[in-house]
Amino acid sequence: MVKGQPLNKTHILFGHQKGQYAFYLPNAPLLPNSWHHTQSDAIASIIQLNGNHWRKIFTLMAKITCQDHDWKTYRDQFLLKTNEQIHINADTLSPTAQIHIISGQSAAEQLNLNLKHFQNIHNQTSLKVFQSQLLVPYLDYRQYPNALIEITREYLNQFSHK
Repeated sequence: MVKGQPLNKTHILFGHQKGQYAFYLPNAPLLPNSWHHTQSDAIASIIQLNGNHWRKIFTLMAKITCQDHDWKTYRDQFLLKTNEQIHINADTLSPTAQIHIISGQSAAEQLNLNLKHFQNIHNQTSLKVFQSQLLVPYLDYRQYPNALIEITREYLNQFSHK
């Protein structure tokens, strides 16, 4: 296993800096030394260093953003390379992303969002939207099951066709 460097509490961005989807997460993974999002094993190396927790996060990200149903290939080969950026400890939204996916209450608090502006999607209390911002549960299978992912994908497909 490669030793990683812990990331500090300043704003951290990794992934494609001009990706359409910006994911805001409250906690950072350890990154392998000399890691870069364009490496062929970028996702696998983070999973190897950080374990199952980050495999789940990347799997949910892929299921949300993948344009077809082959999310496993997308996760392992394309995630963070073409269309996604991850922000840790962000206090502002990405100026380059078109869709902002805020994962959990902690990430929303870090961004200092006014949650009164957000409205429920499809009567789901755990998915809320305001303009291009989507407030979702933390990226964990228990909080974000496949049925909720499908509702998210349907909403994002409608949003991208406006």
